[in-house]
Amino acid sequence: MLIAQQKQKENIVEYLLYMYQIEDIVRSLQCDMELILKDLIPSVLPNPSYRLAYEAWYAQICEELIRTGKKHKGHLYELEEVFTELTLLHRTLLEIMKDEKYALLVSQSEKSIQEYAAKSSLVHAHPIEVCLHAMYMKLQLKLRKQAISDETEKAMDPMRAVLAYLSREYKKMKSGLWGMHLN
Repeated sequence: MLIAQQKQKENIVEYLLYMYQIEDIVRSLQCDMELILKDLIPSVLPNPSYRLAYEAWYAQICEELIRTGKKHKGHLYELEEVFTELTLLHRTLLEIMKDEKYALLVSQSEKSIQEYAAKSSLVHAHPIEVCLHAMYMKLQLKLRKQAISDETEKAMDPMRAVLAYLSREYKKMKSGLWGMHLN
């Protein structure tokens, strides 16, 4: 919970990836609060004074996943909203602001995005969704201590760069400082 709050303020892409992981953990425990209370919360609780807040946070996640029919697949509404904002920002940077640096990053990532999309059955997905999926898979491999080939790392770098730029622009946009670099 505290990590999610911090990541949401600092880096929206890291926040999404972290929350995707939380969704997967909650799903692995079948959205069962008894299991979450017994097996998960004790291992992530930074301090006993946060126990009730953590319990409420995980209960809210479980309730929403169950209520919205996403107990097995899909994302929390808030995460879908952030994703929508990122895709709109992506389009705005390319089509309205004509951000040359971002356009170059997107251009440099196109081949990697297309290849990853084809391998992951994401051919019809938005390029930002493909990039997020790739970074999430990379995170999962690292957490499992599985090797990532140099070729895969190299292919993911352009996607990571797109997401890093987009995350930085998102933070500016949310802070009210967005667009000031154009003046």
